[in-house]
Amino acid sequence: MKKFHVLLPAFTLLIFSAYASLPALAKEEEPLKPCVINDKAPSAVEISPFEKTSQANILTPSAKRSKNLWADSYLFIEIPRLDDEGKIITEKEDAESVNAVKRIQDFIKVEEWYHQAPPSLEGKYVLIEFWATWCPPCRRSLPLLENWHKKFGKELVVISICETDRKAVDECPGDLKGKDFTHYIGIDTKRRCANALNVYGIPHAVLLEPQFGAVVWEGMPNQPNYELTDEIIERILSVGRKQKAQKSEN
Repeated sequence: MKKFHVLLPAFTLLIFSAYASLPALAKEEEPLKPCVINDKAPSAVEISPFEKTSQANILTPSAKRSKNLWADSYLFIEIPRLDDEGKIITEKEDAESVNAVKRIQDFIKVEEWYHQAPPSLEGKYVLIEFWATWCPPCRRSLPLLENWHKKFGKELVVISICETDRKAVDECPGDLKGKDFTHYIGIDTKRRCANALNVYGIPHAVLLEPQFGAVVWEGMPNQPNYELTDEIIERILSVGRKQKAQKSEN
Protein backbone atom coordinates (compact mmCIF):
# COMPACT_ATOMS: atom_id res chain seq x y z
CA MET A 1 0.00 0.00 0.00
CA LYS A 2 2.86 2.30 0.83
CA LYS A 3 4.33 1.65 -2.61
CA PHE A 4 1.04 2.64 -4.27
CA HIS A 5 0.98 5.97 -2.42
CA VAL A 6 4.49 6.68 -3.60
CA LEU A 7 3.54 6.07 -7.26
CA LEU A 8 0.18 7.89 -7.13
CA PRO A 9 1.62 11.42 -7.59
CA ALA A 10 3.52 10.22 -10.66
CA PHE A 11 0.36 8.69 -12.18
CA THR A 12 -1.59 11.86 -11.40
CA LEU A 13 1.02 13.97 -13.17
CA LEU A 14 1.00 11.61 -16.16
CA ILE A 15 -2.82 11.75 -16.48
CA PHE A 16 -2.82 15.53 -16.11
CA SER A 17 -0.20 15.86 -18.83
CA ALA A 18 -2.24 13.64 -21.15
CA TYR A 19 -5.38 15.72 -20.68
CA ALA A 20 -3.40 18.93 -21.08
CA SER A 21 -2.28 17.76 -24.49
CA LEU A 22 -5.79 17.01 -25.74
CA PRO A 23 -6.68 20.58 -26.90
CA ALA A 24 -3.55 20.67 -29.04
CA LEU A 25 -4.40 17.31 -30.60
CA ALA A 26 -7.97 18.38 -31.25
CA LYS A 27 -6.75 21.56 -32.89
CA GLU A 28 -4.54 19.60 -35.28
CA GLU A 29 -7.47 17.38 -36.28
CA GLU A 30 -9.96 20.18 -36.94
CA PRO A 31 -11.64 19.81 -40.36
CA LEU A 32 -9.84 21.69 -43.10
CA LYS A 33 -11.84 24.76 -44.10
CA PRO A 34 -11.30 27.37 -46.81
CA CYS A 35 -10.24 30.95 -46.13
CA VAL A 36 -13.49 32.86 -46.62
CA ILE A 37 -13.22 36.44 -47.82
CA ASN A 38 -16.57 37.45 -46.38
CA ASP A 39 -19.10 35.95 -43.98
CA LYS A 40 -21.22 34.48 -46.75
CA ALA A 41 -22.23 30.88 -46.13
CA PRO A 42 -21.32 28.22 -48.71
CA SER A 43 -23.84 26.97 -51.23
CA ALA A 44 -24.85 23.32 -51.40
CA VAL A 45 -24.25 22.17 -54.97
CA GLU A 46 -24.43 18.89 -56.85
CA ILE A 47 -21.18 16.97 -56.97
CA SER A 48 -19.61 16.06 -60.28
CA PRO A 49 -20.52 12.55 -61.49
CA PHE A 50 -16.77 11.94 -61.68
CA GLU A 51 -16.62 12.14 -57.90
CA LYS A 52 -16.98 8.87 -56.04
CA THR A 53 -19.05 9.09 -52.86
CA SER A 54 -18.28 6.96 -49.86
CA GLN A 55 -20.24 3.76 -49.29
CA ALA A 56 -23.04 3.90 -46.75
CA ASN A 57 -22.13 2.69 -43.27
CA ILE A 58 -22.93 3.42 -39.64
CA LEU A 59 -21.11 6.75 -39.71
CA THR A 60 -22.39 7.79 -43.14
CA PRO A 61 -25.85 6.24 -43.50
CA SER A 62 -26.34 7.60 -47.01
CA ALA A 63 -24.05 8.72 -49.80
CA LYS A 64 -24.19 12.48 -50.20
CA ARG A 65 -24.87 13.89 -53.62
CA SER A 66 -24.02 17.49 -52.77
CA LYS A 67 -21.16 19.43 -51.24
CA ASN A 68 -20.33 22.95 -50.10
CA LEU A 69 -19.05 25.44 -52.63
CA TRP A 70 -17.63 28.89 -51.87
CA ALA A 71 -18.21 30.22 -55.40
CA ASP A 72 -20.81 30.22 -58.15
CA SER A 73 -21.29 26.78 -59.65
CA TYR A 74 -20.23 26.32 -63.27
CA LEU A 75 -20.48 22.54 -63.37
CA PHE A 76 -20.93 21.46 -67.01
CA ILE A 77 -21.08 25.11 -68.06
CA GLU A 78 -18.48 26.71 -70.33
CA ILE A 79 -16.03 28.90 -68.48
CA PRO A 80 -16.84 32.57 -69.15
CA ARG A 81 -14.70 34.73 -71.41
CA LEU A 82 -13.40 37.94 -69.83
CA ASP A 83 -12.30 41.30 -71.15
CA ASP A 84 -9.08 42.90 -69.92
CA GLU A 85 -10.87 44.41 -66.93
CA GLY A 86 -12.19 41.02 -65.88
CA LYS A 87 -15.80 41.63 -66.93
CA ILE A 88 -17.66 38.72 -68.44
CA ILE A 89 -18.05 39.02 -72.21
CA THR A 90 -21.66 38.63 -73.27
CA GLU A 91 -21.96 35.53 -75.43
CA LYS A 92 -23.54 35.98 -78.83
CA GLU A 93 -25.27 33.46 -81.02
CA ASP A 94 -21.95 32.62 -82.66
CA ALA A 95 -20.45 31.61 -79.31
CA GLU A 96 -20.14 28.02 -80.54
CA SER A 97 -17.52 29.24 -83.01
CA VAL A 98 -15.22 30.07 -80.07
CA ASN A 99 -13.16 26.94 -79.47
CA ALA A 100 -12.11 25.70 -76.05
CA VAL A 101 -8.54 27.00 -76.29
CA LYS A 102 -9.68 30.52 -77.18
CA ARG A 103 -12.33 30.43 -74.44
CA ILE A 104 -9.88 29.37 -71.73
CA GLN A 105 -7.27 31.87 -72.89
CA ASP A 106 -9.88 34.63 -72.74
CA PHE A 107 -10.78 33.60 -69.19
CA ILE A 108 -7.25 33.59 -67.82
CA LYS A 109 -6.27 37.16 -66.92
CA VAL A 110 -2.94 37.52 -65.14
CA GLU A 111 -0.53 40.40 -64.66
CA GLU A 112 2.43 38.09 -65.15
CA TRP A 113 3.46 34.45 -65.11
CA TYR A 114 5.70 33.57 -62.18
CA HIS A 115 8.04 31.28 -64.11
CA GLN A 116 6.67 30.87 -67.60
CA ALA A 117 3.36 30.82 -69.43
CA PRO A 118 1.70 27.45 -70.03
CA PRO A 119 2.31 25.66 -73.32
CA SER A 120 -0.40 25.13 -75.92
CA LEU A 121 -3.74 24.14 -74.40
CA GLU A 122 -4.84 22.38 -77.57
CA GLY A 123 -6.40 19.02 -76.70
CA LYS A 124 -5.49 19.39 -73.03
CA TYR A 125 -7.57 19.36 -69.88
CA VAL A 126 -6.87 22.42 -67.75
CA LEU A 127 -6.95 22.65 -63.96
CA ILE A 128 -7.09 26.19 -62.55
CA GLU A 129 -6.80 26.83 -58.82
CA PHE A 130 -7.30 30.21 -57.10
CA TRP A 131 -5.19 30.82 -54.01
CA ALA A 132 -3.16 33.23 -51.91
CA THR A 133 0.07 32.87 -49.99
CA TRP A 134 -1.58 34.04 -46.73
CA CYS A 135 -4.12 31.20 -46.87
CA PRO A 136 -3.04 28.05 -44.92
CA PRO A 137 -5.36 25.56 -46.72
CA CYS A 138 -4.16 27.01 -50.04
CA ARG A 139 -0.56 26.29 -49.11
CA ARG A 140 -1.55 22.76 -48.12
CA SER A 141 -3.00 22.20 -51.60
CA LEU A 142 0.19 23.25 -53.40
CA PRO A 143 1.87 19.83 -53.11
CA LEU A 144 -1.24 18.37 -54.78
CA LEU A 145 -0.81 20.72 -57.74
CA GLU A 146 2.84 19.80 -58.00
CA ASN A 147 1.97 16.11 -57.96
CA TRP A 148 -0.69 16.45 -60.67
CA HIS A 149 1.60 18.57 -62.84
CA LYS A 150 4.28 15.89 -62.72
CA LYS A 151 1.94 12.89 -62.97
CA PHE A 152 -0.57 14.08 -65.57
CA GLY A 153 1.36 16.86 -67.32
CA LYS A 154 1.07 15.32 -70.79
CA GLU A 155 -2.73 15.52 -70.69
CA LEU A 156 -3.45 18.10 -67.98
CA VAL A 157 -2.16 21.68 -67.75
CA VAL A 158 -2.02 22.67 -64.07
CA ILE A 159 -2.35 26.40 -63.43
CA SER A 160 -2.67 28.23 -60.14
CA ILE A 161 -3.71 31.88 -60.09
CA CYS A 162 -2.38 33.67 -57.03
CA GLU A 163 -3.95 36.88 -55.74
CA THR A 164 -0.78 37.91 -53.91
CA ASP A 165 2.27 39.36 -55.67
CA ARG A 166 5.54 37.85 -56.87
CA LYS A 167 7.44 38.72 -53.70
CA ALA A 168 4.82 36.92 -51.61
CA VAL A 169 5.20 33.82 -53.79
CA ASP A 170 8.99 34.06 -53.46
CA GLU A 171 8.63 34.03 -49.67
CA CYS A 172 5.64 31.70 -49.45
CA PRO A 173 5.36 30.33 -45.87
CA GLY A 174 5.96 26.62 -45.45
CA ASP A 175 8.25 24.09 -47.09
CA LEU A 176 7.57 25.13 -50.69
CA LYS A 177 8.93 28.47 -51.86
CA GLY A 178 8.48 30.14 -55.21
CA LYS A 179 11.65 28.62 -56.63
CA ASP A 180 10.34 25.11 -55.85
CA PHE A 181 7.17 25.31 -57.92
CA THR A 182 7.07 23.57 -61.29
CA HIS A 183 3.40 24.04 -62.26
CA TYR A 184 2.28 27.24 -63.99
CA ILE A 185 1.60 30.15 -61.63
CA GLY A 186 -0.15 33.32 -62.73
CA ILE A 187 -0.27 36.50 -60.64
CA ASP A 188 -3.68 38.21 -60.53
CA THR A 189 -3.71 40.64 -57.61
CA LYS A 190 -6.90 42.22 -59.01
CA ARG A 191 -8.76 38.89 -58.63
CA ARG A 192 -10.27 39.27 -62.08
CA CYS A 193 -10.60 35.53 -62.69
CA ALA A 194 -11.72 34.70 -59.16
CA ASN A 195 -14.27 37.50 -59.10
CA ALA A 196 -15.72 36.37 -62.43
CA LEU A 197 -16.65 33.06 -60.78
CA ASN A 198 -17.66 34.84 -57.56
CA VAL A 199 -15.03 32.92 -55.60
CA TYR A 200 -15.22 33.94 -51.94
CA GLY A 201 -13.53 30.93 -50.34
CA ILE A 202 -10.06 29.71 -51.31
CA PRO A 203 -8.54 27.44 -52.42
CA HIS A 204 -11.04 26.94 -55.20
CA ALA A 205 -10.38 24.98 -58.37
CA VAL A 206 -12.10 24.22 -61.65
CA LEU A 207 -11.15 21.45 -64.06
CA LEU A 208 -11.95 22.21 -67.71
CA GLU A 209 -12.43 19.73 -70.53
CA PRO A 210 -10.81 20.37 -73.96
CA GLN A 211 -13.82 20.17 -76.29
CA PHE A 212 -15.89 23.12 -75.10
CA GLY A 213 -13.91 24.57 -72.19
CA ALA A 214 -16.62 23.47 -69.77
CA VAL A 215 -16.17 22.72 -66.06
CA VAL A 216 -16.26 19.00 -65.22
CA TRP A 217 -15.09 19.31 -61.59
CA GLU A 218 -15.18 22.25 -59.18
CA GLY A 219 -14.56 22.91 -55.52
CA MET A 220 -11.99 23.07 -52.78
CA PRO A 221 -9.41 20.47 -53.90
CA ASN A 222 -8.59 19.41 -50.33
CA GLN A 223 -12.09 19.68 -48.86
CA PRO A 224 -12.51 16.75 -46.43
CA ASN A 225 -14.57 13.90 -47.95
CA TYR A 226 -14.74 15.72 -51.30
CA GLU A 227 -11.06 15.94 -52.24
CA LEU A 228 -9.91 16.08 -55.82
CA THR A 229 -7.84 12.91 -56.07
CA ASP A 230 -5.58 11.18 -58.57
CA GLU A 231 -8.40 8.67 -59.08
CA ILE A 232 -10.93 11.35 -60.03
CA ILE A 233 -8.48 13.04 -62.40
CA GLU A 234 -7.65 9.70 -64.01
CA ARG A 235 -11.37 9.02 -64.46
CA ILE A 236 -11.83 12.39 -66.18
CA LEU A 237 -8.79 12.02 -68.42
CA SER A 238 -9.91 8.55 -69.49
CA VAL A 239 -12.96 10.13 -71.13
CA GLY A 240 -10.68 12.30 -73.25
CA ARG A 241 -8.60 9.30 -74.24
CA LYS A 242 -11.69 7.42 -75.40
CA GLN A 243 -12.86 10.43 -77.43
CA LYS A 244 -9.46 10.69 -79.13
CA ALA A 245 -9.49 6.96 -79.88
CA GLN A 246 -12.95 7.22 -81.45
CA LYS A 247 -11.86 10.16 -83.62
CA SER A 248 -8.79 8.30 -84.83
CA GLU A 249 -10.95 5.31 -85.78
CA ASN A 250 -13.25 7.52 -87.80
